[in-house]
Amino acid sequence: MAVPKTHSPNPPKWKRRPEARADEILSAAIEVFGDVGFARAKLEDVAKKAGVSKGTLYLYFDSKEELFRRLVVERIIPCFQEAEQYLRESQGSAREMLEWYIRRKWETIRKPEMVRIARLVHAELVNFPELARFYFEEVILRSRSLLNQILERGIDTGEFRKVPHDFVLRAVPSLLVNGAMYQRGFGAYDPHALTDDELLEGTLDLVLQGVLARKV
Repeated sequence: MAVPKTHSPNPPKWKRRPEARADEILSAAIEVFGDVGFARAKLEDVAKKAGVSKGTLYLYFDSKEELFRRLVVERIIPCFQEAEQYLRESQGSAREMLEWYIRRKWETIRKPEMVRIARLVHAELVNFPELARFYFEEVILRSRSLLNQILERGIDTGEFRKVPHDFVLRAVPSLLVNGAMYQRGFGAYDPHALTDDELLEGTLDLVLQGVLARKV
């Protein structure tokens, strides 16, 4: 009598789709980079965290630098693509677009893995010029471009006043990124800590009061 085949609800990693394996390695890299820093991290540590051999990891990534670039491409760039599509299709006011941009960016940056990446970028990337330039061009400049489109539209429609745009383009992302890092780092020790929602609403109020056109 033939023995019926059984199917495990958790198939071994080697049977998983290649893209799933790569995603697991990227998730492990975020944890390792966050725990020991980029300079001290080793590929074998990432492989161990992902539950694969070092040889298997090399089938997907040949260096820590490539791992970091893929982290940006896979975990951050899709957020910009979503925002760019929203701006192309939105028929709302510039104020609505600005509020959406801030809320969506906050929703993304406050995730634990994004906070880990932000800490890594601020603490170590200056020591890796090629990666710093890559991050600046792919993330920082792209974020500025999106925000600039919204501000220019608001000025054209009379919703926003003319302000020192170069500062606003830097200030808004900084408020959100540093707010997220503070919440995840020092929030637990702050006797008067704000909730994530309170921090978001405070940021929205501050930014809007700074850019909205004055009534005469």
